[in-house]
Amino acid sequence: MLMKKKQLLMATLVIALGAAVAVNWYYTKNPLEASTETTSVTEEVSGTLGESLSVGSSAVDQNVTEVTQSVMANADFFTKERLKRDEAYDEIIESIEDMAEKENISQQEEEKITALLANYSRNMKTQSDTESLITAKTGSDCIVVINGEACQIIMEKNSLNDTVILQITEIIEKNTNISAKNLTIIEAK
Repeated sequence: MLMKKKQLLMATLVIALGAAVAVNWYYTKNPLEASTETTSVTEEVSGTLGESLSVGSSAVDQNVTEVTQSVMANADFFTKERLKRDEAYDEIIESIEDMAEKENISQQEEEKITALLANYSRNMKTQSDTESLITAKTGSDCIVVINGEACQIIMEKNSLNDTVILQITEIIEKNTNISAKNLTIIEAK
């Protein structure tokens, strides 16, 4: 009977974790896909500009190349940081699952492990949802890191102004129950 409860508990946690990962993946699709679309649009625009402006088209092409490289560098930064964060969460969850698989754990320990795993899954989902809301509201990519009662947000370079900061603060206060005094917002370099 106890073994079936453990198996049911583990199956439920694995399904919850899978759902959290799927939601995270859905809302944080690879920014490189978006920058590739931007590149093709800018190439089309630069081609049109190059045809209409016979003088200085090489300067336009150079500016488009610089902007495209900047977009790709930002996308790489945010992709790498999300990957690092996801790997860290995977390691933590794996450690928690290893603790849960021990044979001689008490009911109280099992409940603590279940609560811990649920907390990490909820934290992952909250971060992912918050990133999606901020990106939708501001039009800029971001990374949200929630540590207990504190929240740090990394925004794209040159994306912060008073309006964006106010929008981010509202999103954080409504969706995470973290107050503005525990919120840090910075721009990526």
